[in-house]
Amino acid sequence: MAQAQQAETRINAHDITDLDLSCVARGTKIATRRGEVLVEELQAGDEVVSRDKGLAPVRWIGRLDASNAPVKVPAGAMGRRVPARDCWLSPDARLWMQGAEFEAAFTSREVLVPVKDLVGWRGIQEDPEGPSEYFLVLCDTPSVVIVDGMQVEMRHPDARLPLFDKVQADEMADLFPELLALDTKSDKWRRRLDKHEASQVTEVKKRA
Repeated sequence: MAQAQQAETRINAHDITDLDLSCVARGTKIATRRGEVLVEELQAGDEVVSRDKGLAPVRWIGRLDASNAPVKVPAGAMGRRVPARDCWLSPDARLWMQGAEFEAAFTSREVLVPVKDLVGWRGIQEDPEGPSEYFLVLCDTPSVVIVDGMQVEMRHPDARLPLFDKVQADEMADLFPELLALDTKSDKWRRRLDKHEASQVTEVKKRA
C-alpha cells in the first residue's frame, strides 16, 4: 500500500526541468521580522528580510511537488556559516553572489547563479533523497531573501503560476487578484547568469 501511494505521488509531481523556478524546499528557514520561520509556516503579510528593501511583506506563497531531485547546499559551502545549515533548493533556484572578480567576467559585481550550475563545487550536489516539495514566496517585486542564512532570489514564475497550489492563504492573499501583474523583472544592476556564464563562476572564483 505504501509503495502504491508513493507511486501515485510521483505521477502527480511536476517535472520542473528548465522552468526557471527559484524555490526552496520544505523545512527551509526564512529570515523574517519575527526571526527565522519555516517556509511552510510563512503567511501572506509576514515581513521577510530582503537584500534590497529591508523588510518586505509577503504577498503570496505557493507550493508544488516536483519529480526533480533538489540540490543540496551543505552548511558553510558559500562562506563562513553560509548557509547556516544544509539547505535544499529547486535546481533553478538562483543564489546571490558578490565579488570584484565577477566584474571583468560578467560586467557586474553582483550575480545570480542557478544552484544546479554549481553542482560539484564545495560539496553542492543533487540529492535524490532530499525533499521535493517546494515553496515559492512572492513579494511585490523579485526579491533576494535570506534562506537558511544564504541569499536566494524569489522571482515571479510568469505563466507557470498554475503549477502551484496556494498555501497559507489568508484574507490579504484572497484580496490580491493582481498577482499576475507583479513585476517579473530582476534588478537591472544584478546579472542573472545564463548556463554558459554560470559554468564560469567556479573558475572565476578559483582565480580570485
